[in-house]
Amino acid sequence: MIFQNIEFYETQKYQYLLIHKNASSSILNFVKKENYFLTDKKNLNKVRWTVIREPFERFVSGLIYDLKRNNLNIEDINFDKLFTSKTNERTRSLGSVNHTCLQTLYLINADINWYIDINDLDIFLKMHFNEKICLNKLEKYDLKIDKKEIMKYLKIDYEIYNQIISSEHLWEWQKGRIF
Repeated sequence: MIFQNIEFYETQKYQYLLIHKNASSSILNFVKKENYFLTDKKNLNKVRWTVIREPFERFVSGLIYDLKRNNLNIEDINFDKLFTSKTNERTRSLGSVNHTCLQTLYLINADINWYIDINDLDIFLKMHFNEKICLNKLEKYDLKIDKKEIMKYLKIDYEIYNQIISSEHLWEWQKGRIF
């Protein structure tokens, strides 16, 4: 059983840590154009980077995605089980992961050098891959959820997210290329 989500896509220049619902499908389109391999081991000799996203926005995006993927309604699910991840290699390889689990679970001991806020991703990709993407916009979906209740579960994600946003490890275009 896997309790932590570690998927590094390693190339000659870097390791990209995939975090579901943080533009990972779009980023993989660029990474897969290079010689890469998938690993769960961090390489301290390479730049390790990932994309972070505002936690509530990410949660809603993941919830909508998972509900639609499984043809369920909000009333069908148990909220207590949405914020942690218990998966195995077989279900993970089929794309059956919990897209609402905390992004903090991806970051534990990953030793990321650079965090790219999803709002800065277009300029990051232009500078590093000489291409831009069009991110999927969060579609309108009437979720009858109590945001105040959800925010209790997201507290740790907000603490980590806010620490990253104010750290020197947050990439900004003025810092230039990182690989």
